[in-house]
Amino acid sequence: MSLRRTALPLALAASLAGCLSIGDKADLVVYAPQVSVVPDESWPTLDRTLAIAEPNASTLLDSNRIAVRPKPATLQVYGGAIWADSAPDLVQSALVDSFADHGHFRAVVRPTDGLGADLLLRLDLRHFEAVYAEDAKTPTVVVELQATLVDQRTHQVIGSRRFRAEQAAEREKLPAVIPAFEAALGEVATAMLPWVLETAKGD
Repeated sequence: MSLRRTALPLALAASLAGCLSIGDKADLVVYAPQVSVVPDESWPTLDRTLAIAEPNASTLLDSNRIAVRPKPATLQVYGGAIWADSAPDLVQSALVDSFADHGHFRAVVRPTDGLGADLLLRLDLRHFEAVYAEDAKTPTVVVELQATLVDQRTHQVIGSRRFRAEQAAEREKLPAVIPAFEAALGEVATAMLPWVLETAKGD
């Protein structure tokens, strides 16, 4: 799995009220994590079009703020940095791109593209945050998605499964936490793609 990261510093003051100041800098930094999946030769190829919906998410996760949980019952955001898009949009784009890369489907699209699709992958983004365990000095990134695969021809659910990945950050500062987001999201994508293929194949 190859991982790429883009950080775009913007000439904006980081005046984000109520933010948790972990790894703050004077300028606002924009992060755009990306993932790619290395496929297994045993995975099937389907002559079907897959549409991947934008994940549903809670109010805080449905934003471009980078979520962090410094205590078990507390969910906050990092100051001085944002995602390039809302977390659900980032996840959707990462899955569309990585699923389309190796030709296992006729096409991989978004429902908003206006193209007919044989399959629809509905998603709920349950976790997309850095989590500090009790007394931990560095966080662990948690990415969790509930996936539901729908046959668009019959409008029937043909499979549902939860995907969760945890990746420890090497250091506390945010630039060291972003690769953990990428790795965790890549792990989820790598597990989800063969599940979609096998579930749709058996339908």
